[in-house]
Amino acid sequence: MILSDAGIQRAIEDGLLEISPIPKEDQYTTSAVDLFLGGFFQGWDETPFRVPGTRIELNLAEQKFQATAAGFLRDLPLDKDGSFVLAPYSKSPLPILAMTKERVHLKPGSRLAARVEGRSSLARLGLMVHLTAPTIHANFNAPITLEIINHGPFYLRLVPGTTRICQLIVEKLDSDPAGDIKTEFQHQTKPAGK
Repeated sequence: MILSDAGIQRAIEDGLLEISPIPKEDQYTTSAVDLFLGGFFQGWDETPFRVPGTRIELNLAEQKFQATAAGFLRDLPLDKDGSFVLAPYSKSPLPILAMTKERVHLKPGSRLAARVEGRSSLARLGLMVHLTAPTIHANFNAPITLEIINHGPFYLRLVPGTTRICQLIVEKLDSDPAGDIKTEFQHQTKPAGK
């Protein structure tokens, strides 16, 4: 069952869900709450891939994301005002990683999980904000990392704290989970994780 705007607000009031900072009234739609873009951006270092004949292969059955991130992710430079301009896919086909301004905590015992989805007004410009893993598991507690790519023709300015970048859809589980969340991204403070 998906919670309505009133259901999300009730879950926050009842202490089952924490979104910090607390969303303002105008962030709610009928069945979701908009989240803002945070101020930290990371991208893949393309330098090693520009060497002719270079092929870096990852065995997905064995690779550990944080090790890969330590070797290839870098902080992206921001404009003087703290914003970041995302080039069109034709100029920069790699996704960037960013985070929501809000920390989301789906409290243990709440029987809540969530999904993070793009916003249609941004998607119509070609912006993808969460490539393939929208599930926010029960008991998750951190800002949400977004995998962002610009498939449109425009250069898009991403302004932390001002750009409503995604929407959180909150769902009720049929029962409490049998175990606790097992992810290296629990309590993350950077897009690469821990």
